[in-house]
Amino acid sequence: MTTNDLQAYSSVLERLKPLINTQLFDEEFRLLTGDLAKSQQFLIKMELKRLAQPCTYYIDLRGRVDGEVRPFEHKGQTHYLDEVAIQTFENGLKQYGQYTIGIFEDVTNTNNNFRVRHQQETNKRLQDVLSGETSDKTVNLATLPSDMDSTANDYKAAQLIRFAGYSVRREERMNFSIDIEVVLQDEERFPASTSDLSVSGCKIKIPLAIEMTAGQKVAIFFRGLEQEFALGINNGIPYQVIDVEPADKGYYVRLKRLPLADEKGFSEFLQNFIHGNKRRYKVNLDNTYEAVFIKGYEQFYLPRISSLPVFLAVNDGKATPSCVLTTENNRHLMHYFQDERQQNVLSQLLHVRRLKQCLAKEANENSTVLYTFTHAAKGRLFFYSATTEELLQHPELKAVFFGFGAAKPSFRAFRMSVLRTVPAHAHIPLSLPTTADQEVQKLNQPPTPLIANFIRNLRYIVALTDISTAQSNSLYKAITYDAALLNQLKVFGHAKLEQIPPIESASVQYVNLRSESRFLYKTTVLLERDKGGDIQAFSRDFSSKGIQLECAEPVEFAKGDTVQISLPELQKITTKHQLSALPYEVMAVSKNKLIMNMRVIDPTNDHPGKIFFQQLINNNRSKLTMAEETPKFPGLGPALRNMYIKALDTFAFYVHRQGVRYNLDVVALGAKPNALHKLLAQFSDGPDSITMLPLLKNNATNLQFANQLKKMKRQEIPFSYEVFLRFTPDQDNTEHSFETKFDFDFQLHSAKKAFVDDVVNKDLLFAFKIFLSRTGRPDTEHIAKELGYVSTYAIHKAKVLEEELWSVVGVGDVVDITDEVLLRFNLSNEQIAEQQKKRLTLLAGIKQPV
Repeated sequence: MTTNDLQAYSSVLERLKPLINTQLFDEEFRLLTGDLAKSQQFLIKMELKRLAQPCTYYIDLRGRVDGEVRPFEHKGQTHYLDEVAIQTFENGLKQYGQYTIGIFEDVTNTNNNFRVRHQQETNKRLQDVLSGETSDKTVNLATLPSDMDSTANDYKAAQLIRFAGYSVRREERMNFSIDIEVVLQDEERFPASTSDLSVSGCKIKIPLAIEMTAGQKVAIFFRGLEQEFALGINNGIPYQVIDVEPADKGYYVRLKRLPLADEKGFSEFLQNFIHGNKRRYKVNLDNTYEAVFIKGYEQFYLPRISSLPVFLAVNDGKATPSCVLTTENNRHLMHYFQDERQQNVLSQLLHVRRLKQCLAKEANENSTVLYTFTHAAKGRLFFYSATTEELLQHPELKAVFFGFGAAKPSFRAFRMSVLRTVPAHAHIPLSLPTTADQEVQKLNQPPTPLIANFIRNLRYIVALTDISTAQSNSLYKAITYDAALLNQLKVFGHAKLEQIPPIESASVQYVNLRSESRFLYKTTVLLERDKGGDIQAFSRDFSSKGIQLECAEPVEFAKGDTVQISLPELQKITTKHQLSALPYEVMAVSKNKLIMNMRVIDPTNDHPGKIFFQQLINNNRSKLTMAEETPKFPGLGPALRNMYIKALDTFAFYVHRQGVRYNLDVVALGAKPNALHKLLAQFSDGPDSITMLPLLKNNATNLQFANQLKKMKRQEIPFSYEVFLRFTPDQDNTEHSFETKFDFDFQLHSAKKAFVDDVVNKDLLFAFKIFLSRTGRPDTEHIAKELGYVSTYAIHKAKVLEEELWSVVGVGDVVDITDEVLLRFNLSNEQIAEQQKKRLTLLAGIKQPV
């Protein structure tokens, strides 16, 4: 790109570009630069030669310009350019005679390029600040952001999609317009035309003067077809109206075909007609396109959920945990809920009384906060747990539970959400009709009898989300309590059971980008440090090349550090390998400094730990549980995945990268809207969009989310934010209704506490935790069949879908933590009850977004 010191001679450069390789160049150059210094003449000539150098760079402007990009061929090379870029490219060819560096720079710096626009906007802001034209006199030039987000004035609402909200079509529809005659039951006849046609139905367009209603029966004569084919049907084809929707200068009416005496013959005719003409006329792809779109976003979200879905089966009136759905982000919770015998205690924590308390709540708020910690005594590990409601029922023990429990490293706060499910939801067939090709029917098979029998009694899903932070735990820990009451905490304790029902584990299936399999295993690990004793930890999973640890105390290690680790328990089973002082490199550290991912440092390929784990895996593969959890029941993972996606009450959002800009363009809704959906829906324009302005305060997308995503890799655990909303009812717009504070807006805990107290005393408090994950490449294997079908009949639509999915760089999971925040800041029981009452009243009165 031409440097700033030559910008003053841009007109000279433009006049000389077409002459650079001609005999007229030297004479014209002398005429135009004769009054310039020799040094300036030299720079201009060198710049012209640089711009005229042949270029082989491939140009791809997809997602980088404000324009429709399409393939552009030039001398066997395919570029992806929009119309402005194509015109610039062709003009450059006329100037230079060939594809050069100058053309490349011109094409990648057109005025509709997002990067160029961003730079122009930034320069204008700088000029405004320097000239004093800005209204904000406190602007600091050193902190002027490099990425600026949309303001409220030009903000575009996010598209709202519903998970599992796609329809399944039994047969292909063809966009086909043909003249028909419609006969009503009173023998009134009128001409109309079809807009699409299938074997069992059609959509027709009728005039405004005609009234038709759902359930009405009509007869249709296909006059256009009768001109070419002898249908031999004298009384018309019977149809029934499904629904009517307004259209331009008329109505669209959806009809289903009713049984006919010689139905088989007409059905065969229509099927053959559609099959024979679907290359000539467009196949209707609406539902398949929608399904691919939504499934693509589902597959970004599900593998990155931090919640642990626990599926409960009802037998003899008693609900007990039967299986869990795991991901890389939630798998550690299975370790947390294990005692010293490696037995899972979820069946004791998720008892019937707690389920009924959640299900009985109003306004679809079927959730609570579950607090847990463990206490070790005589070599045994005992679990203690209490919900918000249980602590309010025992006010004299609340301080004791928090003060004593939070002093334990095991103290956790979980959002516990109870969802209803049915086994029928385990089967989600493709959106393609079985007539599309022979493979569809094979892929659309329901769960096997083995899986169907396993899930037949599943009725509830409890989603457990760890919403603890080191800062929140310190607040609970600071609560003073009467030690004399410690013995009374046994009311929250869970006794040891001799027989604990096993819980099957299955994982979300998706494109695995890891180089090798990992295996679940819990063993003691000691980490050496320069000062003080060793840090105790335990493994969560391992492979031959790496290990993930959970530490008993926060660590000071950072990514890139070298740490010596020892494996004392594993050393007992081998004398061949020395499992102490093993060098490992820290690859990632969690925000709370308790979880570390590490890999072996093995420059000589003889790392004892690597060799030991390789032999351990090879000799015990049948006994080890893969972290990806190949289940005992093949097909269980997809079945549980489908049941969860049809039941969840999540709020998910997606961050797209478009050039240098990051936009929050898509928000997902589960089976029912949660509190945040309802709050934002009040200020949204329609059922298909939702405003995110309250969460995008101060350019949160580009200044916080985007900057964080740039630092993250796909395999890293989510980065979390806490956001606090003051909501003032009965206001006209979002600006007056919401006051937004992120956790990073508060310098001190006291400031956060003061904000919460003020909101509780005057307005309504809503608090949410955002789990932000970096995405990798889209899992197109999950949607391959449907995407291929779209490509067959509308390749341009398939490319648009792929480009949109490839532009996703981050996914956010927003979890309600309001009740936990109220307890965290030690508000009175009366204040908590009043806030809950106000919140439920508000949410119950808000119309659902879709």
